[in-house]
Amino acid sequence: MKNVYQTIHTQQISEGIRKTLENLSSKVQENIRRYPFLIRYARELRAAKIEINNNFQYWIDASISTLEKAGIPVFLAKDAKMARKIIGEIIETGKIVVKTKSMVSEEIHLREYLQKLGNEVWETDLGELIIQVAGQRPMHMVVPALHLSEKDVIEILKKIGIHGNNAEDCTLKVREFLREKFIKANFGISGCNAFSAESGSIFLIENEGNIRLSTSLPETYISIIGIDKILPEDDFALKSIMVQSAFFGTFPPSYINIIRQRHPKKMYVVFLDNGRKKSDEKLKEQLLCVRCGRCQLECPVFQITGSVWGGDTYGGPMGMGWSAITSSISEEVYLSCICGKCKEVCPMDIDIPNIILYLRKKYLLC
Repeated sequence: MKNVYQTIHTQQISEGIRKTLENLSSKVQENIRRYPFLIRYARELRAAKIEINNNFQYWIDASISTLEKAGIPVFLAKDAKMARKIIGEIIETGKIVVKTKSMVSEEIHLREYLQKLGNEVWETDLGELIIQVAGQRPMHMVVPALHLSEKDVIEILKKIGIHGNNAEDCTLKVREFLREKFIKANFGISGCNAFSAESGSIFLIENEGNIRLSTSLPETYISIIGIDKILPEDDFALKSIMVQSAFFGTFPPSYINIIRQRHPKKMYVVFLDNGRKKSDEKLKEQLLCVRCGRCQLECPVFQITGSVWGGDTYGGPMGMGWSAITSSISEEVYLSCICGKCKEVCPMDIDIPNIILYLRKKYLLC
């Protein structure tokens, strides 16, 4: 709670969020106006995800079966510790690992764990790389470094030998820096935007091209998939990434990656439960989330605190529910103003204010 109050006085955070909101808010409205089918997609997706949530074990088993038939080793991790152990045993030590932006890997603190094992691990999303080098946490799930100025970034990147005069210069030099890591990497790791139980396909969206390189160049690729990302078939998986992209404001997505097999290269899939399957009926609604991050940008509290408020990994109003599912309920649930804007902008129509009120009651009983 103390960190939240300190952050309120950090003007750079509120300015960064405001600029991002101004840039993207009108684009979301434009997306909905130009592509009205997106509303239909969101409704269909909500219904499909409710079906998955109500029958998790069936869909987990179906997903594992599909992957195993394709010859892909699959693991089901009941919690963060088990997931880290599984991945650590695959990678071992002394390896170079390139990693895509992934909230589920943040959830299990994977990068730090692999580094402690003696591996060289690099975030390959530009914003995430900046955050890694700065030793900070992502300020927003889609725009992790939105609170840092051009001057800040120039100074931060000097720590890894990148000396640029401006944003464009730094970006080009980061590109060169990461190309070397991609080529030398032994392992590539990604999360998953949507997973199709029908085909065993991993759907990933991006705008930089780093995911494509992280998942294809290394000899071995590992995908970590929260079980909430499972969908019945390819059609729903594609609709999910369309909705996620459109409601954040970046539509259509620059790159869509669909990964099935990587012969002759190796591939592993780790499904992560970490509290999802045992969620009670109120919290199950949070699992409908497609992680567009819209509720974060629109939230009045998040606009002055950033992701410092909302939980260890998932910040903002959605972070209240996700933190309760994956770790614990925090007293920060009392900092929400319950204005309802998060529900208004949520493509999945998740009643986040009601979830927060529910968590306040549960916190009192803890």
